Amino acid sequence: MNFVRTHISLEGSPVSIQVSFPRFLLFFIGVLKKIVQLSLLILVLNLFGTWTHKHFMETAQEQKNRLYSRLQSLSVEMDSLDHKISKSYRNEDRLYAKFGLAVPDTNMREMGIGGPVLPDSALVWSATPIKKLKSSLTDRFHKIETKIDRSHNSFLNLQLYVEQLYGSLQYTPSIMPTLGMLSSGFGLRTHPVTGEFGKMHQGIDITAPRWTPIRASANGRVDMVSDSETLGKYVSIDHGNGFVTRYGHMVKTFAKEGQMVTRFDVIGYVGNTGRTTGNHLHYEVWLNGLAMNPTYYILPDQYSVE
Repeated sequence: MNFVRTHISLEGSPVSIQVSFPRFLLFFIGVLKKIVQLSLLILVLNLFGTWTHKHFMETAQEQKNRLYSRLQSLSVEMDSLDHKISKSYRNEDRLYAKFGLAVPDTNMREMGIGGPVLPDSALVWSATPIKKLKSSLTDRFHKIETKIDRSHNSFLNLQLYVEQLYGSLQYTPSIMPTLGMLSSGFGLRTHPVTGEFGKMHQGIDITAPRWTPIRASANGRVDMVSDSETLGKYVSIDHGNGFVTRYGHMVKTFAKEGQMVTRFDVIGYVGNTGRTTGNHLHYEVWLNGLAMNPTYYILPDQYSVE
């Protein structure tokens, strides 16, 4: 067996001690030293790993709590948004009813969703509530998004209808064509000039001073400017949709044939040309070839379509 000898002496002392021990013991001490060093390294790494894991777990839990809180806030915001959409639906229903349109089906608007929950999903949701909340919010988001799109399209259709209706009203007689007093109504009467009894009066007479402006009662195209024995100088306007208006007994016509006019445009002036007893405007409204009572097409000022 091989031995290793060494001398041990104290500093400043002449005395020394000779020690002998087997060589394998030196090897064992070296291995033990390595083991101790490795154990210390593992301990340090383990402590660092434990601290790091704890730190990241706390950070992750904090982020998870913030995310869950944010998702809950989004859920409240979605409730508010859904309430506003429902309010918008009620306003939309009023508009549809106001214009005599069929109110959209409420069941179609709500767009119910649902169905069986897969066992795997149920297990994940029970273990991670945040995933269940996220899935619920995703479904609600898509539902609200679809409801907004449908409401938008519905309002576009309503807007188109109102614009068409407004355009139609622009071409429908709705105002008094001149300032004055109604002196003779629509219907059977005794003719003031000829004295004929039961003579049909196809318009109304509005007494006004000479040269009082006469205005078009709706948008349209002047289809005739002429002079006749009965109406004197008169203007006829075609408004489309079957409406035609005539303005007679003018002292002077201002409109030209083929001219496009809009409501309130001056087309002539009150006079007493033709068969008449004095200055006034004879005003007629025709619809699809039939004489109509013009007073039905004269709205109060605040309701006139401008």
